[in-house]
Amino acid sequence: MNAEPPLNQREKQRLKTRGQILDAALQIFAEKGFDATSVREIAGSVGVNHGLIRHHFTNKEELWKEAVAFLFERMEAELAIEPGSEDHLSEFDRLKNGIRRYVRYCARHPEHARIMVQQSIHGSDRFRWMIENFIAPQHRAGHRSRDKHVAQGLWPEIEEVSITYILVAASQMPFVLAQEIQEIYGVDPTTPEWVERHADAILALFFEHSVKCE
Repeated sequence: MNAEPPLNQREKQRLKTRGQILDAALQIFAEKGFDATSVREIAGSVGVNHGLIRHHFTNKEELWKEAVAFLFERMEAELAIEPGSEDHLSEFDRLKNGIRRYVRYCARHPEHARIMVQQSIHGSDRFRWMIENFIAPQHRAGHRSRDKHVAQGLWPEIEEVSITYILVAASQMPFVLAQEIQEIYGVDPTTPEWVERHADAILALFFEHSVKCE
């Protein structure tokens, strides 16, 4: 198979600018919602003319969809591992590592949870598009994985909806509510050290903690 030719400098810059626009769009859509966000505001946050955004994405609706696709592509890339890198581990350790990677992802990208909450509260054709194309397939894949782990005795036999959203909420909420945690507890939950301790706490609650009654 022939290797693809290297990108020229102009194409590299175009892709870099496009990524910056999508990242800024995610941040602002997650903070303000679709209706309260303007293309001019997104352009200003990146330092480009709003006409450039319309050139890349046609309109705000298309920009939102491209930003959501970018969000889930980034999630898949950041949660992936090198093929064969965990072959020496037990299935249980691979499961725990997967949860730890997810917690780290949530810490890096609180806008993911925020945009999900924004869309879920208001509902729209955009939300249903996101469910159909990204969220529902993820949940179906997660269901297959949980079935396997329950059969192996690695995962508690809890209703699928409950176990899914318990794990999602535990992984996401400290980073969505980081400012609240800082105000109340005086700690920064976005530091790498705290993120790892939080992942440890989730693993302990799911897999290690037990009540010993006299």
